[in-house]
Amino acid sequence: MRILIVDDETLVRKTMQAQIPSAHTVALADSMEEALDILDKQIIDLVFTDLSLDESSDRLGIQLIQEISKNYPSTVVVAMTGHDEAQLVETCMKAGAVDYLVKPFDAKMLAQVIRKAPVLHRLLRKNQTLKHQAGAKLVKPFNLYTKSPAFKAVIDTAKKIRGSGHSVLIRGESGSGKEVMAQYLWSLEHDDSRPFIAVNCGAIPSHLAESELFGHKKGAFTGATESRAGKFESADGGDLFLDELATLSMDLQVKLLRALSSGDIYPVGQDIGKKVNCRTIAATNENLEELIADKKFREDLFFRIKKFTITLPPLRERKEDILDLAQQFLSESHYQEKTFSPEAEQLLLNYSWPGNIRELKSAIEVACVLSEDTQITPADITPHLVQSAPVYEEVIKNTAVEEIDEEALEGRYSHVVNEFEMKLINFALQKKGSESAAARYLGIPRSTLGDLRRRLQNLKK
Repeated sequence: MRILIVDDETLVRKTMQAQIPSAHTVALADSMEEALDILDKQIIDLVFTDLSLDESSDRLGIQLIQEISKNYPSTVVVAMTGHDEAQLVETCMKAGAVDYLVKPFDAKMLAQVIRKAPVLHRLLRKNQTLKHQAGAKLVKPFNLYTKSPAFKAVIDTAKKIRGSGHSVLIRGESGSGKEVMAQYLWSLEHDDSRPFIAVNCGAIPSHLAESELFGHKKGAFTGATESRAGKFESADGGDLFLDELATLSMDLQVKLLRALSSGDIYPVGQDIGKKVNCRTIAATNENLEELIADKKFREDLFFRIKKFTITLPPLRERKEDILDLAQQFLSESHYQEKTFSPEAEQLLLNYSWPGNIRELKSAIEVACVLSEDTQITPADITPHLVQSAPVYEEVIKNTAVEEIDEEALEGRYSHVVNEFEMKLINFALQKKGSESAAARYLGIPRSTLGDLRRRLQNLKK
């Protein structure tokens, strides 16, 4: 635990420091200004602060507690005072202190407060995590179940990583569940007070990305009216999930590498590093090796983040889970009374799901609304799957499916589907001229189109 003692009397500071077990890191300050300077430069778990930091009143001590409560909400503050007055204690608690010590106190009383501090710290940290997740779906501990051997291997790997503290790289196609896997890695630590801070790197404007990740000092740039903690500091003691990692600029990749290598972050406008301790979980659907070859991603950062790599199989390679997932999405909707017809289940199993789990969830949501009966039929599902009907119709006309005889089809369903997917992609590319335009034409993400092309090309090798 990282402890800060704030008292204007040298003897008090030194005596308290001597009574604190050596397992803890202790910093000392004799004024409010020095205390805030220390808090700016390192993360502190527990602060003991005297209220009478000047001889005239307890005002500075109360002000320091308020500043810590406002700017360092996960830090436990214990007030120290020579006056055992109910009104003063109440004022301390309202300012943000969680406990108090009346001087003179002995080593036993100090040790008792230190023993309680980790529990109080976890409560404050959990409260702060809830605030960060306000407006989003709350991350709670959960388990993952599967019937798919491919995904079972992924879960087994995730369990082996538990407790290691090392960074993790999650790879997989768009919509394959990378954020859910990151949350599962957090869940495996069995401590819901640990922060889980998710950042969509692709959604941050480039000029704000450094401040968003590392924070900034007051006055660091126009509009920085107060100091602000970044995502790294908010994730201290927990997990920081960096989604769409490959979208970060090369300049920011350098700063991210420095943070991961040293554990020090540098808020914008601050020259001195600040220690943070969080696990980084990164995710991408891009081919990082190709980006490295094209000088668009740093190789040293790649090796830093890939200490452990988890590659998620696309949904078409874990068909054993499709119906269970569909039923789960159905139960999470407002239409729990509905069921799938046998034909609808077969359609769900036969479709290749280029958008993976995200597309399946969306398809079920649409089908629930379109279905006018208690049973969902293929007619309720296909409007979502065939978003560009003219494209499919035109390609189907040129595919000559009627020429495939029984012997050619028998036992080769996957091969036929792959061939059709390739024809569909090539048709869209020829018609639109680029991957981005072709993806929009087909109604799928560009990353999904790229993943499909690479997979199908690899199958032909």
